[in-house]
Amino acid sequence: MQKTVSIYHANLNYAFLEPHKYEQVIRASYETILDGHAAAGPRAKFVFEASGFTIDVMAEKCPDVLAKLRGLMESGQCEFMGAPYSHPILANIPEEDAYWSCEFSQRSYEKHLGTRIESWWNPECTWMQYVPRAFHRAGAKYLTLDFESYMNCNDKEYAWVEKNRATDIYWGGHMPWYDLDPNCKFLHRPFRNIVPGLHGLCRSDRLVGKYVSYFLGKITLEDYISNVQRWSGDGDDTATVIIADDAEYCGTTGYYYVKYYRDYSRSFEVRPDAREKLDALIQKLLSISDMATFKECCESVEPVEEPFFVEDRYAWHRTYADCWGGTPEAKRFDPMVAELRREYKEKYQPITEGTHQAQFEKLSTKFWFHCTNSANSDGRWPPPPAEPCEFNRQWVLAEIAATRAVLAELAEATKGIPMPPKPDVNAVADSPEYGFHFTDKDIADVEKLTFYELQHALYAARRAFDHTEGEARETNRARVTAIYNEYRRRGIDAFTNPTL
Repeated sequence: MQKTVSIYHANLNYAFLEPHKYEQVIRASYETILDGHAAAGPRAKFVFEASGFTIDVMAEKCPDVLAKLRGLMESGQCEFMGAPYSHPILANIPEEDAYWSCEFSQRSYEKHLGTRIESWWNPECTWMQYVPRAFHRAGAKYLTLDFESYMNCNDKEYAWVEKNRATDIYWGGHMPWYDLDPNCKFLHRPFRNIVPGLHGLCRSDRLVGKYVSYFLGKITLEDYISNVQRWSGDGDDTATVIIADDAEYCGTTGYYYVKYYRDYSRSFEVRPDAREKLDALIQKLLSISDMATFKECCESVEPVEEPFFVEDRYAWHRTYADCWGGTPEAKRFDPMVAELRREYKEKYQPITEGTHQAQFEKLSTKFWFHCTNSANSDGRWPPPPAEPCEFNRQWVLAEIAATRAVLAELAEATKGIPMPPKPDVNAVADSPEYGFHFTDKDIADVEKLTFYELQHALYAARRAFDHTEGEARETNRARVTAIYNEYRRRGIDAFTNPTL
């Protein structure tokens, strides 16, 4: 029987979710999910994902619900999945910030859940080549991936239909869908070593959006299950992510009515039929599948051989990170945060994280906490003609102010401490060294390189060939030739042979 994975995405930093409704959402949505799966028994495995901020708030307002989560984690029925602390869009912030946001979540998980977390949620599945490195540095071993992004970057026939060529559009939901074979292996089998030691499995809009429609009463249970069965394919040793969406829609209306109808009175309104709907859904899923955890599927299902590759700026819903980075609030807040970050890195970081690291560890950590919180996505969302909630905007502004205050503390605390000399970064003009770190993989193992890595490997090999002589030159000739042969192996052969 095929494995299905249900990931409930809990985010108390949500747009239009104000503090007076935190407990209501925790109990109406999160507790309903935990109780429903617990009542269904140990076969009803699931994934509960939450940011560090969400876990901190749950610990403060509903410790009894947090205790239920811990119990289900300890029994093995629930896999907990982590997320960056304040739900930033990782493709819109530097790698260093992305790492710190994940690290702050890890510290919350250690405090309240008793462990650091291995499986991670990438908000909106936005992509830069450094995004998986940031997760892995924070301890991630498994990461949610986006199927449509992968296919648009790797299958030219698929991309001709589904690629969104308007990077400023809000989402790609109204574009045509490629006539996809439901047995497509990239939908059902994990990828290994996205970066060395980090694996993942794709979610797809062909499946996950139906979860929200079902709980809002837009489709029937039969419609939902029929869609799951269609896209699950007919393989046995496979897995399908069938839920990977906001936990808040199981139990409340989320911000659906704000988003589509501008009806603010129905923001996160409690839906009393949620438990009944969840119970019915779980029983149906148990009858047609083995409900599994994300880690279990990443480890036990046969992986694909291909490396995972997505171009920079891609995101889920067939759109781009620019969608979240192009709102009026993002254009207002992001330059403010960038200036604060620049000031820290130029004036203080060489001291606080270099020559006097132990002395200033608390202050530097405090800076990164507020700086990364300033990148919270929901204070910048939704885009026009809608406007972000005033509370969410003020939350971001308060974090920006706190970041600025830390810089003032650093200015006073570091007075009289000399800056260390800058390292000599001048490269020799005719050096064969490439000077740009583009992968942690073994670049000689060309079959494992993504197209991005393959191109950089070619640049590096060709540069080395041009700047060496004798035996070294022949070694680099072989490197260049191996890369061109790899292009041919992948079916890319309509090119002239290189002149070496």
